[in-house]
Amino acid sequence: MNVLSTLISIAARLVLAAASIVLFLVVLAAGLVIFGVVLLWSLIRGRKPTLHTATFRRAAEFRSQAFRPGAMHGMNGSRAPRGEVIDAEVREVREVPNADPRLER
Repeated sequence: MNVLSTLISIAARLVLAAASIVLFLVVLAAGLVIFGVVLLWSLIRGRKPTLHTATFRRAAEFRSQAFRPGAMHGMNGSRAPRGEVIDAEVREVREVPNADPRLER
């Protein structure tokens, strides 16, 4: 009985390993096919295929800011001010209705 359960256990593990490898290969093939279709579609439309990595770059910059010297917070969680505060009055700039465009240079 012990030999039979060992053989069944080994067979189940082999089937599970084979199914995992097949699933991995199917997902890899699907990803490559989707990548190829998107690449061909962008080339047919005449656009250069690009990778949008700005999100990863921003995340890396955010992580690097946490480990800079002087980035530690005070006891109450506030940081020291980094520079002067400038108070500017906001006003609307309107166009002159009868302005000569040759005089704007």
